Amino acid sequence: MSSTLGFGSSGLQLMHSVWETPSLGALARQKLPVDLRQRLLLWGFGLSVIGQLWLWPIYLIAITQSLAIAVVLASYMVWILWGPGKLAACNEAPYQAPWRHLPVWHLMADYLSARLVKTAELDPKGRYVFAAYPHGVCAISGWVCFATEAAGFSKLFPGLRPWCMTLASNFKCPGLREYCLMYGLRSCERSSCVNMLRQPGSAIVLFPGGAAEALVTEQSKFNLILHRRKGFVRIALQTGASLVPVFCFGESDLFETYVPPPGSMLARAQQLSHRVWGTSQPLFKGSGIFADWGLLPFRAPLTTVVGAPIPVHALDPRAVTPAE
Repeated sequence: MSSTLGFGSSGLQLMHSVWETPSLGALARQKLPVDLRQRLLLWGFGLSVIGQLWLWPIYLIAITQSLAIAVVLASYMVWILWGPGKLAACNEAPYQAPWRHLPVWHLMADYLSARLVKTAELDPKGRYVFAAYPHGVCAISGWVCFATEAAGFSKLFPGLRPWCMTLASNFKCPGLREYCLMYGLRSCERSSCVNMLRQPGSAIVLFPGGAAEALVTEQSKFNLILHRRKGFVRIALQTGASLVPVFCFGESDLFETYVPPPGSMLARAQQLSHRVWGTSQPLFKGSGIFADWGLLPFRAPLTTVVGAPIPVHALDPRAVTPAE
């Protein structure tokens, strides 16, 4: 039978050798220095942050080369934009984030000396809106401390389910959409935030400063954007969720940035990009994989402090207007 199937003794030996071969992760741990593994992980994280910038060009090239790919991609887009797939970005059940517990993110936490500090107990049956500042260039504190278990969120706050809210456009990009969902990320649209807070034990994590705050990030400074950034308060008033202040010390020190003078051509270009696409293109530099300069964050320590909850009484949704 083995000869009929094409498996002789040599084939069985080959299968056995493959079975006994260490995993790629084990080989990487044995062969690569810790610092290099950390930098490669940060490089991959950076690619995910700018996923839309390189995924869409790949898709555009692919659909011009293959009609089959074009049909499949078009069908998928219809499913996620107008079909049942649209609900995944704002539906809290079932709560599944299988990649959230990947141990590889501890490398990132160690590289940044990241710590999550609890200053008060949070009722696991409560509902919370975590308002985090500052955003920094790409809100790395939010990823390390809330999107993954690298800083031990579940140990500090047992029973709470954190939902990191991100740009809605990320859930319209194939591949990037699935990546976000695997970590429990959801759309930051108001309806999605309200929906995430329907179940007790839920906590949404927002960076109210957003992309606009990324454009004014400077080392050793806390440039926060607070004016007209009260949407998270309206969400709390609508749902009765408690407000939890979060401050990320060290977030502004991860990159060296250049903030163009107000009114300059470069500043106007950044503002135009922010208004049109909702994203920002801050000018920054950091460390590299094999050099002292590049686009990776510096080894600046991160300390994220979660404050005491501020109780909020729910109001009639019709009474919560943008003016408030």
